[in-house]
Amino acid sequence: MRAPIFYGKVIEHKIALDNVARWRAYLASMEGKRIELVLREKRDIRSLNQNAYYHTVVIGYISEGTGHTPEETHEIIKQHFRIESTARLKTQEFEALMSRIRSWAEDFLGITIPLPNQVDY
Repeated sequence: MRAPIFYGKVIEHKIALDNVARWRAYLASMEGKRIELVLREKRDIRSLNQNAYYHTVVIGYISEGTGHTPEETHEIIKQHFRIESTARLKTQEFEALMSRIRSWAEDFLGITIPLPNQVDY
């Protein structure tokens, strides 16, 4: 089972958690166990909706228009835009990439990819 993630802020060198009751319940479940605690700044990684849009709409339209498989299309995009992985991109970085891909698809492939709010996915 994966460990839960707790969100909050550091204020005056103290941790202020968003959901203290959830934290206390989880902490109680760890009583007597050795633990590992990781504290890092929250990253705004791409959302599940962005991921669905990319794989369903962007990859789907380009794959259909070029005849490549979705896997081939994803690899072509990664190579063309020189990205190692789309999974590591932050929300804004991911949307900037989607904009670049839509422009590229329109200009060089003649494929119009709808914006996220223009299509059901």
